[in-house]
Amino acid sequence: MPRDDLAFFRHDIEDELASSSGRSGIRRPALETLAAFALEDAVPSALRRRLARSGSFALVIEVPSGDWVEPVAKASAELASWTYSFARSGSARTEDRPERGNDKVAETLARGGRVVGVSQAPERLLPATLVSVADVRIRIGQPSNAVVARVIRSATGGRLGPMPPRIAAGLTYWELCAAVRGSPGTIVDRLAALGNAKSEADPGVAGAPAFGDLVGYGAAHDWGLRFLDDLEAWRRDEIPFDRIDRAVVFGSEPGLGKSSYVRALARAARLPLSVSSVSTWFTQSSGYLDGVLRQIDGVFENAASRSPSILFLDEIDSIPDRNTLDSRAREWWNTVVTHILLTIDRVMSEPSINLCIVGATNYADRLDAALVRPGRLNRVIFIGPPSAADLSVIARQHLGDDLAGLDLAVFGEIAFGATGAQVAGWVKDARTAARAAGRPLLLDDLLQAAAPPDTRPHGVRWRCALHEAGHAVSVEILGTGHIKQVDIVARASNGGATAIVPNETSMPLKDDLERLVVSLLCGRAAELVFLREACGGSGGARDSDLARATALVAGVHGSFGLGGSLAYLGTMDDFARGLRNDGAARAAVETDLARLQGEAVKLIEHHAVSVRTVAERLIAHRVVSGDTLRAILAGSDAAGECRP
Repeated sequence: MPRDDLAFFRHDIEDELASSSGRSGIRRPALETLAAFALEDAVPSALRRRLARSGSFALVIEVPSGDWVEPVAKASAELASWTYSFARSGSARTEDRPERGNDKVAETLARGGRVVGVSQAPERLLPATLVSVADVRIRIGQPSNAVVARVIRSATGGRLGPMPPRIAAGLTYWELCAAVRGSPGTIVDRLAALGNAKSEADPGVAGAPAFGDLVGYGAAHDWGLRFLDDLEAWRRDEIPFDRIDRAVVFGSEPGLGKSSYVRALARAARLPLSVSSVSTWFTQSSGYLDGVLRQIDGVFENAASRSPSILFLDEIDSIPDRNTLDSRAREWWNTVVTHILLTIDRVMSEPSINLCIVGATNYADRLDAALVRPGRLNRVIFIGPPSAADLSVIARQHLGDDLAGLDLAVFGEIAFGATGAQVAGWVKDARTAARAAGRPLLLDDLLQAAAPPDTRPHGVRWRCALHEAGHAVSVEILGTGHIKQVDIVARASNGGATAIVPNETSMPLKDDLERLVVSLLCGRAAELVFLREACGGSGGARDSDLARATALVAGVHGSFGLGGSLAYLGTMDDFARGLRNDGAARAAVETDLARLQGEAVKLIEHHAVSVRTVAERLIAHRVVSGDTLRAILAGSDAAGECRP
């Protein structure tokens, strides 16, 4: 017969009476009390009374992690007499599955019996029938301080002083049990030290820069400031945790500091940081489907157990977009992706779990749409390359006391287009060069690391200077963007670069697109005007001037409905790739490109003085700022060089 709810935890009442009276009473180790006290804390009195009266009953108990399953299942026997009990942590690969045990559940309940199931992942591990027909489902979270205090009093019979908030956060069942030994004060100190040690799970947090010192993150930095403000408001009990905008994905090119940003955020937020990635789900598991799912559960369970905390999912694009998979891959990955989505839904909706989830990717276009929809990871915030001024600040952060007080603006200009990771590497290289020379670090060491001496023949450098000057002048003249900087610093396969803040073209007219094409062709046009011959540097690569110009013109004809046809034939890139097999379309695009190349040549001829002046400055200084460029154009206008 089921016991009444007073007798259920009579031993705890006796322990507390013994403690309060100053006598030791019957002392019981944490192994005997932790699960029972945590279960009592999660079970309302009304449910205990209901169990005392009812016959047939189905109960599901969700626990924080797999190590809680067996102890809680054992403690549940004090709650009622169960006809059948399922304790599933996933350790039995063949049995701990939702299709196993459904017949026992149905038969037991049909005969008026009682069934209880205990698991850290009920949907994945318990019989599906039990989960779907459960009369009640309860969740045991990480033990509250009140539960921990009862466990300590029961084990020691002594009085407790104040405890740090959420002293059990992040600790496993067995760690908690093992820590409860000695005097109450010693136990509290041990638990606090253990929790602090585990809160620094990611060693990069302590050494991360101050969040306020971060530069170049734009909208991502704004999001972080709002998150920190809301977090403090939650700590002051002004808003609930679920009101915080606490899930996001950061997208950028490689090396722009997404990982550093998250570690700086965790440091500023004073929250533990858990770091994971899809690759670790495979390398730290059996690699089979069930092993990967268990690893995913473990990652989220660990982060949830330490909440409030931040879970950082790096390289999140490794979770594939299911729309891009073939049928064979989709069958396997659909289970994984669905499991991840449901897990995110659960941890973000559970009131007792205060978790922030941050993803990072170099390929935001590869993400499954269901992953970044509102209510899950919400959206992607893009991080752009740092400005020249940002790079100067980043260099200063990495330099520390070296070159103290020295203006690094010239370094920022030379380094423009680089990433924060590259700057860190250049600082290391500069220090190595200084040590090898047996002297302190000099600015020249840093400049040499970022931009080694240009050993290209003068003719090659002059061609690059004319090419970039042609781009820069045309962008300002045509109004297709705002020049930030132009340089002839050799980077990989590029002989120079023109940094542009493009104008908004979400609703482009045909003239807008054609002016963009002209500015792309003006680099080549400058070579034709000044050198009478263009080299192949305008083409070759997928992101080259000619590739982009061709795609834009192809878009006019086959994507945007601005050419001779209204038929939509695909994206501008898709249509451009199809030109090789469509002679008529290729001829139409070639005709427009030739016409626009002619316009580019005329523009360069009309502004030849400005183009030459910018090119000469590039030869002399390697870098010309946008402000200097505009001053040159203003001077040329005053001298009679007018815009078309």
